[in-house]
Amino acid sequence: MSKSSIPKGISPAEMAGYWEALKPGNNVDSRIEETWKKKAVFLEEVSLQNNVVIFLYNCYTNRFVYMSDKLKVLSGLEPSSFTAENGVEFSFSRVHPAHLEAGLQFNRLGISYIAENNTIDSRSILVSINFLYKNGQDEYIQVLQQGSVLEVDENGRPALIINFIHNVGHIKKADSIGCVISAPGKVGVYNYDPEAKVLEPPVTFTDHERKIISMLAQGLDTKTISQKLFISPHTVDTHRRNLIKKLNCIDTTGVVAFARLINLIQ
Repeated sequence: MSKSSIPKGISPAEMAGYWEALKPGNNVDSRIEETWKKKAVFLEEVSLQNNVVIFLYNCYTNRFVYMSDKLKVLSGLEPSSFTAENGVEFSFSRVHPAHLEAGLQFNRLGISYIAENNTIDSRSILVSINFLYKNGQDEYIQVLQQGSVLEVDENGRPALIINFIHNVGHIKKADSIGCVISAPGKVGVYNYDPEAKVLEPPVTFTDHERKIISMLAQGLDTKTISQKLFISPHTVDTHRRNLIKKLNCIDTTGVVAFARLINLIQ
């Protein structure tokens, strides 16, 4: 992945306009939007049971179609602030200033990936972005926004996207920002260089690292893992530290939890 750049010092309003410019020229069938609005009760149940915020985003109108009530419970923010006409601009204004440009680049990365991999069912691609977001108490919290295409237009381009918002402050480092693109048989992890304001090349995982994540998920300790992989406990601990660094997590428990969220392990 080559490094890219965007205008420096962009404001929330300008960013919303920049995002607007990415939209295709045609519009999503309004009947599709209305169909999903009628499923609000079901979405509320999913939001409640999984303790996550769910929202629907119309790519063409650049509007939030639906925002679950769980938002108010988990963050203290009103769902109506997001479904209002200026909801996208309001949402951008809550992102930490140091994460605004990165968030835009990650959004563009996700859109580009879907467009470039048109042989893959876009509904099977999951784009996960973690960043700092200001809650209703004006405190920044680490969140993970995961988006997946619900509906496409006649040309196969994303029309309506469903997003799940998790509070991941207990597993991710407080100042981390990153993006993960999960597709069938492939997971790409991208970090951001805040000084150069560019995306870093995708993170790679060794075979041993992948095996260790899976074994940690099974609850195996360092000694057991070393015996199964025929490597020293010291080497296992080195791999654990590398995984924590690569995924910007607090500890190996966080690595396992985050790996499950991004489909790195099942």
